[in-house]
Amino acid sequence: MELFQKHRRKIFGSVLLAIVVYAVLLLVADASSLAAELRSFEWELLPIIVALTVFNYGLRFVKWHWYLGVVGVKDLHWFDSLLIFLAGFSMTLTPGKAGEFLKAFLVRQRVGTPVATTSPIILAERMTDGLALLILAGAGFLIFDSVQVRIVMLGVVVAAAFVVLLVQRRELANRVMTWMERAPMLAARMNHVQSFYSSAYTLLKFKPLAIAIFLGVVSWAGECFALALILVGLGIPFSWTLVALSCFAMGFATLAGSLLLFPGGLGGAEASIGGLLIAFGKAPWLPVGTITPSIAAVATLMIRFATLWFGFFLGLVCLGIVQRRFGKGDPAAPQEAEAPAAAPVEGETQ
Repeated sequence: MELFQKHRRKIFGSVLLAIVVYAVLLLVADASSLAAELRSFEWELLPIIVALTVFNYGLRFVKWHWYLGVVGVKDLHWFDSLLIFLAGFSMTLTPGKAGEFLKAFLVRQRVGTPVATTSPIILAERMTDGLALLILAGAGFLIFDSVQVRIVMLGVVVAAAFVVLLVQRRELANRVMTWMERAPMLAARMNHVQSFYSSAYTLLKFKPLAIAIFLGVVSWAGECFALALILVGLGIPFSWTLVALSCFAMGFATLAGSLLLFPGGLGGAEASIGGLLIAFGKAPWLPVGTITPSIAAVATLMIRFATLWFGFFLGLVCLGIVQRRFGKGDPAAPQEAEAPAAAPVEGETQ
């Protein structure tokens, strides 16, 4: 597929970056200590850890498929929708996950819905996932009080609120689109712009936004609990403070990786998870047990392989299935009359 081929070098570069990041992590940590921690890990917990990741993917798929219905895609079978959703994970290693717009092209290939109609879903997913992670990271305030972190989190909230308010200002959006129509180069694409805005306007209304954030909190909590379970498997006694620390580490690390636009959050996420576990995985925050640098390094590697890399390889498999199931047509190839008319917005006749 052309879109995948376009990002192939970036994905390959991201894999090389991952090798460097993990090599540095192994060099900084004591290799013998890491091996000892891995040998002592309670491997019977691994299926539960993977199941928690699958739980996250399952609820995020529910949100994706529900979003499709919100923007008017009613004729896509749920199994095809699931394959498209999972195939999007193959683009996780593109900077800022920009390659996940592959999903919009695949929907067009399968049912003919214009990319301009479905692409706002990817943006809405990123924003609502970010707000959900922010809520989960807020659990870390129980143990971590930092002005810098509060500023970062406040900035995310303000940016999200600005986007929502801007999109919901119909009069302002109409003025902008009227101005765009005066430009010859943009006038020919106004159907796409109007379809994009119509979908974004619908997705960012209060009710869809609230439902999506709720689904995001519950789904991403699965990966947070997975990190806590990994730490338990490495010998740290279970406590709700440990869960709060795991929520903070995963939430903040994922947000940091996204804001820095690193492919898959590589480097930034690993540093954030490991650093926070070491900084706060000890007395007085943890009532019993201490998270040593070796435990933090092993936990970081394990949660990344159970989430990022598991999803990436699952995405590659599903992308291959999609290619065979949908045919070998190029979903990224331009098509004539892609968006014959803008989707009707609230208050307009169907």
